[in-house]
Amino acid sequence: MIFIKSMAQTIKTHWLFLLILAVGIFARTWNFGKLPPGLNPDEASIGVEAYYLYKFGLDRNGISYPIHLISWGSGQNALYAYLIIPFIALRGLGVDSIRLPMMLTGILSLPLAYFVGRQLLGTKFALVIMFFMAISPWHIVNSRWAVESNIFPFIFLIGFVCFLKAGYDGRWFIPAFICLALSLYSYGTAYIAIPVFITLSLPAIILLKKIKTNYVVLGLLFFFLISLPIALFIIVNTFNLRSINMGVFTIPRLPVEARYQSLAAVYENDPINAIANNLKIMFDLLWKQEDDFVWNFVKPFGYFYKLTFPLIVIGFFYLIISFKNLKEISFEHWLLFSWIISSVAIGIIHPVNLTRINLIFTPALFCLAICLFEFNKRNKYILPIALLSLSAGFIFFTQAYQGENYQRRAAEAFNAGIIPAIVYASENRNSVICITEQTRFAYIYALYVAKPHPSEYLDSIEWLLPSAHPLDPSRTPRALGVFRFKISDCSEDPYAVYVLKLKEIPPNLNINYKTKKILKYQIFLPKILP
Repeated sequence: MIFIKSMAQTIKTHWLFLLILAVGIFARTWNFGKLPPGLNPDEASIGVEAYYLYKFGLDRNGISYPIHLISWGSGQNALYAYLIIPFIALRGLGVDSIRLPMMLTGILSLPLAYFVGRQLLGTKFALVIMFFMAISPWHIVNSRWAVESNIFPFIFLIGFVCFLKAGYDGRWFIPAFICLALSLYSYGTAYIAIPVFITLSLPAIILLKKIKTNYVVLGLLFFFLISLPIALFIIVNTFNLRSINMGVFTIPRLPVEARYQSLAAVYENDPINAIANNLKIMFDLLWKQEDDFVWNFVKPFGYFYKLTFPLIVIGFFYLIISFKNLKEISFEHWLLFSWIISSVAIGIIHPVNLTRINLIFTPALFCLAICLFEFNKRNKYILPIALLSLSAGFIFFTQAYQGENYQRRAAEAFNAGIIPAIVYASENRNSVICITEQTRFAYIYALYVAKPHPSEYLDSIEWLLPSAHPLDPSRTPRALGVFRFKISDCSEDPYAVYVLKLKEIPPNLNINYKTKKILKYQIFLPKILP
């Protein structure tokens, strides 16, 4: 009889696991490649970098296999570019090949979250955590587009799983530290979070689990070796040293101040005031569950259905209360606590948005689940009501995310139509192509379409407004091959082809144009071409 009950529970658990996984897969794959429409400049940038590394062994700035990309000038993390090279090799440079690895890691995060949940509080808790991640608006949105920093929570989650397993088998220390070291190449906020996490978690692992010293030493050695290049990158750019060549790999000196410097409180004139301001920004963000960027959230759902932050805080306090008896501290709970503190440290040092503090949202779901499970001990209807309410929220979120209103807002933010517009304009190869100045970093889309070797343009680039550009002072070219990025430069050319936003018109109205509209852009082709 006991055996039958055990088998029934296993089947029930497996079916629930598969059902939740199916929901998560649906949320991340339905309309994949078309939602969000278009391609964000950072996505196009990382795709171009991966293509160039694959085809030429150089990034778009002519650097041999950089450990950190120069990109717009202030840098772009390199790990995701290297991860998508196999997809570009198989499928070519396209929206799907750029976004597919992010979508796959989003799906793989679900069973990883289940494993962590089961280690913390058992199977039922694990299923709830997996469900929370499956329906999390933050996780769904970030699994469907490919800004390189979105890979950081996944790499860290793998490392966290390895840390949990290392508590029972010290050999897992090596992959755990490898993942933490790789995290340093995924996003600049890891420069803060990873040292804090190691500082908090390593003593607990040694004291609570009594792991053999040789495994710890080996893990730290791998961490040191893998993280050394990124440490040298920070030194080079902090002290304005020259680039370093390590065989085929390069540690580049950025042409402008690195983002880890321009955003960090420690580099401010008044760091104490900067930290206080950062704390306020972080609290407001976590409370309101939104920022200024349409690609990070869908109104009014926030990162997890808007009203959950107080419950997350309560869950965090329940986690702390579990440490009241120092002799019975849970190894797994302490690691989760270390994860949360590491994430909060990011918000202390940097002024955050939903991307910069993306490491905090996975442990936030764990805290929410802890809170609901504690409440459920007092009232057995709390958890079922919460699950039903969140399920209803997921349905409304899906409708809003897939709906016309969000599609319209996202199309503007992701420059929907600019790539096919440039492709169409490029069909007449004898003409100069003038691209709107109203699209930020429009030149990356020209590189995306034309794919010239860096040697064809690097020596001839003339940077527009080298000391006055409000976004990044050295990263807006005036011309790139046949492409022009200042409309007034084309006004005297009667054969110039224009790629403009819908409400723009060419500067020379005396010329008759054939027009073609593609989503948010319009192409103007002179009726008489050379």
